Parts: sequence; C-alpha cells; structure tokens
Amino acid sequence: MNPWSAGSFPFLLPTAMPALCMARWQSLNEDVGIILRQVTWCGEKGADVNYSASMTQNKRDVVYGFIRERIVMGQYRPGDLLDEQTLADENGVSRTPVREAVRRLVEEGLVQVLPRRGILVSQISLKGINDMMEARYLLEPFLLRKGFPLLDVEQLVEFRRHEQKKIDDGDSRVEQSTEDFDTILHLYLSGKADNDYLSDTMRRLMTQNQRMRALTSTLRSERVLESCREHVAILDRAIDGDLDGAVIALQEHLRHSRESYGLLGDFKHEYFSL
Repeated sequence: MNPWSAGSFPFLLPTAMPALCMARWQSLNEDVGIILRQVTWCGEKGADVNYSASMTQNKRDVVYGFIRERIVMGQYRPGDLLDEQTLADENGVSRTPVREAVRRLVEEGLVQVLPRRGILVSQISLKGINDMMEARYLLEPFLLRKGFPLLDVEQLVEFRRHEQKKIDDGDSRVEQSTEDFDTILHLYLSGKADNDYLSDTMRRLMTQNQRMRALTSTLRSERVLESCREHVAILDRAIDGDLDGAVIALQEHLRHSRESYGLLGDFKHEYFSL
C-alpha cells in the first residue's frame, strides 16, 4: 500500500483524536516585546535595564535571522562549518549574541555545535524528510478541519490572487524565508484551530520545510509553479466551502511535496548524513 495514500491513515477522521492546531507565526518584534514586558524595573535604573535587555535581544535576533536565512535558503549548505568569530564580525557584534542565536538554531535542528570544531550546518536525510512530511500529513488535515469554519473567504480570495499571479507571470522564484508564501498559507489554513501545545513542533516542521523547498528549487524550479497550482486547488475548494475537497487537495499537495524533496537524495548526496 502506498504510505502516502489517504487509506493508509484510517485515523484521520476528525472524531478519532483531539483537534490539533498550527502555531501562531511570531515575528522577531513580538519576541522583543515579550522580553521588554518581563522587565519590571522602574525609574532611571529600570530604564537602563530596559535598554540593555532590548539591545541584547535585538542583537541576538539579528544574528539569528542572518544565520537562519542563509541556512534555509541554501547559502550555508548542509555540512558547512561556521565560525563563531566570523559570524560575530559579519554582524558587528560580540560572540555572546552569536552563541545565543546558535542555541536557538540548535533547538530548531538547523545547526549542531561541535566542540573544538565549530558550528555545523545540519545535514539532511531521507529519513528526516520522510519524518517531517509524515508529521505534516498527519497534522495539517486535522488542523484544516478544525479551523475550517473560521476561515476568512476574503483572505482566501486574496491568497488565490497572489498564487494565480505567480502562475500567470511564470514566476518560479522562491521567496526569502521571512516572506515565504507557502509557509504563510499553510500557517493560516492551520492556525484557525486553537491549541498552543503544538506550536514548537509545527514551527520546527515549517522551518525544515522551508529549507527543503529552497534546496529542491535549485534542482527543479518548475516545482515552485506546480506548488502554486496545488495551492490554488486547495483555495478554490475552501472558497467554495468544500471541506472534504480542500482536505483531499491538501493531502495531494503534501504528497507531491514529499516526492519532490526526495530528489535531493538523487542529486545532492553531499548534503546527506549517513
């Protein structure tokens, strides 16, 4: 039996398990705001603490975004070794914000810290790809079913307009990670459900997915437009209020994405861990 067929997951019925949800997409500014709200000092000393906390957080976030963007978009390739001091110099900061940013990237599975060697950009594996896509295949249909009644039709129409324009223009570029429409769309469709416990897991899944999409596009750029067409199919059914049709279109999209990511194993052997 095809492991990616809907029949392979008989427990995908909404009554079979608790509703799941996608994490809210949090910006770096929101992260900074949380830190500042946690600082409760007042007066002149409090102002100094607030300023220091803000500066430290901003530097860490800048370095984090700098490294993450280059990993996700493939500028830092799987298996590359990064030097802490070089990263600090490139961002005009001390090593402390670099170390804090690296800890965050370790948690996301994007890098590993090797004692006396440096910071290793995590390699990828077929198992890792399969695990990521299996998790998405299990979670996203549930999330879509749960939040479907709350989807904003006007927003869906706007999403569809965006994707149709890319198709009409033949635009096969992959957006920068902070503007990645694929991630924005999937987070929106999933995010109407309300369960914060899955936020960390889903954030890691989507981070790894961005990375696979960027690497795959270097091998097969037409996949970008195929993905746009699949998004349109999902959106058309959602706009029409066809829940089952939207879920089926989503599952097809995820299957095709998984198949395209498998190309990395055929053409980019140096990216893969043993």
